[in-house]
Amino acid sequence: MLVAIPFLVLFAAAFSVASVKADVEISAVKHTGITIDGLTGDWAGIPGTKITLVRPYATDQRIVDGMEVRMAYDDSNLYVLILVTDDYDYNATHHHNSAALAVLFAVDEAATPDMGGGKGYVDIWHWELDVGPGVVTGFNLLSGNDPVGNLDDEYSLSIMDRHDDDDANEVYGAWSHTDMSAVGAEGTWVFEFKRSLTTSDTLKQDAQFEIGGTYKVAVAYWDADEKGEPGVKNGWTAAGHYSTCTDPDTLDFSWINMELTQAELPQGPPGPQGPQGSQGLPGPQGEQGPTGPQGEQGPSGSTGISMYASGGAIIVAIVALAAAFMKK
Repeated sequence: MLVAIPFLVLFAAAFSVASVKADVEISAVKHTGITIDGLTGDWAGIPGTKITLVRPYATDQRIVDGMEVRMAYDDSNLYVLILVTDDYDYNATHHHNSAALAVLFAVDEAATPDMGGGKGYVDIWHWELDVGPGVVTGFNLLSGNDPVGNLDDEYSLSIMDRHDDDDANEVYGAWSHTDMSAVGAEGTWVFEFKRSLTTSDTLKQDAQFEIGGTYKVAVAYWDADEKGEPGVKNGWTAAGHYSTCTDPDTLDFSWINMELTQAELPQGPPGPQGPQGSQGLPGPQGEQGPTGPQGEQGPSGSTGISMYASGGAIIVAIVALAAAFMKK
């Protein structure tokens, strides 16, 4: 639900500093098999980008390399995984006492990460946690609002001109934390999203994605400990969020480039034959799985860029050989 108070207010001084392009970018790789459940196991091997978080109104407050962003896509959807290093704060009855997150995509080329800055429209996936861990929420064909979990699909031209989408909310999400044993437990927040690559929007309220395209993204994070220590539950303020900062030395809060890369890993050599004509194990990252005696090919893994592909092929081959000998 759209709240009346503005958020993501990046103060003007942050943009008055001479912009120095930092080497920060995100590659979305092709990958199948991601399930929106707030868990990270199906993201193994997908490259991530570490980003420092800085509070725009208190730039000495930072979480250095505190956010990792991973993105992937398949033939229909874009998937986004946001990992934030911070303690566990969740209050089932008051979302201001829980962590919150927003993912922003530029719709217009001239739009700025401070919700457009009056120069162009921004697509915003805005989540104030009104459902528990692992619960999938967001999708609503009637408007951008999510009346259940408060994962809203919004658009904005400026901090004073933010609205729920007029058409529909096609964003799904689920969250978790690596240690939910107690309020204040140290660990990592997991925010997982999915949205169709293209939507029916004709009003510039949604970013539209194409394979091979490059897009501008930014992320904001609200810490429930902003007004108190863990367990006090004083909550966060709208302007007290952290923002992704491409260069903390120059306070460069500019957009981060995200490319839906078309690169694919080359096929690896066939694996050993499986007993009794069984289908071979799938190889990771687009490598060919081992084949049975009738020449069946194992299902292919994900495609994209991975620096772990060669090691993964060796591991899979060893596992397949072990399995074959155990069955004899």
